[in-house]
Amino acid sequence: MTSPQGIWFVYRSHYEGLLSKRIRRLTAPSILQWFQDKITEARTSLTPATIADEDFGGTVHGFGSLFEAAKKDSLHTPKTTAALAKLLREHLHIEGGPENIRVDEHSLRVLTSDGQVELAYFFFDDEAVKKHPGYLSYLLHEGVNLPDGDAEGPFKPPFAVHEITPAGEGEGTTYAALLTFHDGKSIPGDAVKIAGVRLPGLAAYLRTVVPDSKTRTSSDALDTWPVEIRLLRALVEAGDTTIRPALTRAASYPLMPVSGAGDHSRIGIGEHAAAHAEFIGAAEGHTHGGDVSKSVVHDHDHVALLAAHASNQFGFQQWILFDDKWAAAHPDLASSILQYAHSPDPFALRVASRETRAQSREEKVVAPKAEKAAAKPKKGPGKTKADAAATKQEKAWSAAVAGRTEDDARGYRPSERFTEGELVNHTKFGLGVVVRVEVSKCELLFRDTPRVMVHSMSA
Repeated sequence: MTSPQGIWFVYRSHYEGLLSKRIRRLTAPSILQWFQDKITEARTSLTPATIADEDFGGTVHGFGSLFEAAKKDSLHTPKTTAALAKLLREHLHIEGGPENIRVDEHSLRVLTSDGQVELAYFFFDDEAVKKHPGYLSYLLHEGVNLPDGDAEGPFKPPFAVHEITPAGEGEGTTYAALLTFHDGKSIPGDAVKIAGVRLPGLAAYLRTVVPDSKTRTSSDALDTWPVEIRLLRALVEAGDTTIRPALTRAASYPLMPVSGAGDHSRIGIGEHAAAHAEFIGAAEGHTHGGDVSKSVVHDHDHVALLAAHASNQFGFQQWILFDDKWAAAHPDLASSILQYAHSPDPFALRVASRETRAQSREEKVVAPKAEKAAAKPKKGPGKTKADAAATKQEKAWSAAVAGRTEDDARGYRPSERFTEGELVNHTKFGLGVVVRVEVSKCELLFRDTPRVMVHSMSA
């Protein structure tokens, strides 16, 4: 999968085919050298915005802004990775702050948005791929065909995967990576596990189990299984001996419009027959926005993948299910699939671990000073920049809501069209106020942060 003098580029986007990603091999000895060559070329190009398109195999949202700036402002060619990082943070157009651009000697990771869905792109050299296969194997995996095989032995996931209950009564664990989105927040997805059942027994388990659920403290919505697993359960039929038939039925279900229509947390939580009827009833009046004939189901004994064509506009969404026996045979691929569903940055766990270690070292140094300071009288509580920003956000949100309540709000649905100043109730983010409207997207101010959401989305 490697070649001399090459680096890897991956564009993670729901517009990019069955697996929602585009993988390219770029001819360059390093990431820094590739940028040096392109910036030099851009300064004299007649079309600087598109000089990377051939390498990328198409456009990448916002990327051409760097090379337009290179020509317009005669940017200097960066000589070091640190200089490249500074250049990118100053001139690369992205949605979000500088924390959405992460650079080191062996990788570049960017999270952005086109105003409708989130996008991410990555550069890696071969050293990063060799050193971190548990992070990058699935990122570089092409095609829906996952390898067959199983093995005895333990599998340790890269993070504490959320367990949905009740557990099965058998051995092993089934994992599900759900790369599904229902609004503008489309990356990374969700990852869950079910203890006491492996993939060959999953259909039988789903037919007989009733999902655990509890009421959230702040609303009538329930904390229960992800809607994808509840739907899969509802679509298992009496004669199914594997999960494949239910996955095939799920590809035909209009999950995107149903999930966007309001609170779906109470659909499919009862007995199996009732759950099936509820999902069928919820689909009434909704049109499947995609082409079901394009959907693909791939499976072996211990792994299965659904690439469902969910929308003509946004393309495919994926569910990947595997058990601990498959993971033991393919630990790097299994770990990277879970990581892919856990974070938009494949190195997020490593970054978090590094930051935790740094904080721990800092706390050890600061602790003696803090003990001395505690003995001195305090003038009053300090206020950090983060505190001030949070207070400012809270005031802005309160002013926008202007005393209105949930009774005054319209439920968020991607198919609805909203107007500026309207109060909207989102099942995940709560009350928000529309502060900006465009043709197919709108910006809502929520209590914690503004978010760009899709609206007026055709079925």
